[in-house]
Amino acid sequence: MPPPRSSPRSGGSIILQLARYGVVGASNTLIGYGIYAICLDLLGVQYELSLAIAYVIGAVNGYVLNRHWTFRGHDADHTTSGGRYAAIQVAAFLVNLGLLHAAVAWLGVEKNIAQAVVVPLVFAATFVPNRLWSFAHRGDTAIAGGTPS
Repeated sequence: MPPPRSSPRSGGSIILQLARYGVVGASNTLIGYGIYAICLDLLGVQYELSLAIAYVIGAVNGYVLNRHWTFRGHDADHTTSGGRYAAIQVAAFLVNLGLLHAAVAWLGVEKNIAQAVVVPLVFAATFVPNRLWSFAHRGDTAIAGGTPS
């Protein structure tokens, strides 16, 4: 008989989920920052477009790993969690882009350094919405904000 879960979501305790989210975030950061730097420095792509390309690739990686490892989604409706995750990623991208632009254009921070500073802020802001909305399980209606599907 499996041990009781400490959360209504099937990914373990919030501490375990946060740790896993951190590992996934680190992998996204490495992938995204690598793509960002390649686009920016090697290919000469504008930094805003470089960020967009990096975000799309990182978001796909993050969705797969968070769904199957961090929050262990079991519902068959990938459309709901995928759409919710995408909405949070779009919001996170816009916040990241705004902060990056402010740091580069207004404060004169070098583009790579600015992105390295912004990433942890955006990461921290996305854990709770992803845990409570993107990857909420079907029966978790108070958290998911709707009726069970």
